[in-house]
Amino acid sequence: MKQIDFLREQIVESRTFVNRLISELPKELWYEIPENTDSNFIWQIGHLLISQNFHAITCITGRNSKVSDLIPIADYVRIFNGMGVLHRSVDKDIILPSELIEQFNAVNEICIENLSRLDDDILSHELEPIPFKHPVANTKYDALSWCFKHEMWHSAEMEAIKLALKHPIVWMK
Repeated sequence: MKQIDFLREQIVESRTFVNRLISELPKELWYEIPENTDSNFIWQIGHLLISQNFHAITCITGRNSKVSDLIPIADYVRIFNGMGVLHRSVDKDIILPSELIEQFNAVNEICIENLSRLDDDILSHELEPIPFKHPVANTKYDALSWCFKHEMWHSAEMEAIKLALKHPIVWMK
């Protein structure tokens, strides 16, 4: 198996896990910030949307016009960026869950389509130009690897939010 295929499969698998979490929590609870947490579910989803765009699209092949046409990137980075913030939440008047989910899924489709056209030879290349030093990656392999690891990290936070909102873990349906 090619490395790029392995990385793409990991991104697909981590998104499948997150989609299960999304399906299990009623949308009316997505804005709730449970006691002893600093985040809500909708912020987590928005954060994963901008993160996937950054780590698996922008750093790999550059800014993507399909993504730019789909979401207000600068606004979303301001709303959903987690670096250096103490409170990671979104108010109800910012975005509807249904709209964010459509965008979340569309960016994922763009990501997978983009990765399907690439080969292993790009993985050792430096990242595409970005306006700051990437927090964990120096190569395209590093960025793609971090993408799915980061998504799984946030899935654990989403699971904790879900549990705090009295929605238990559901492993099988």
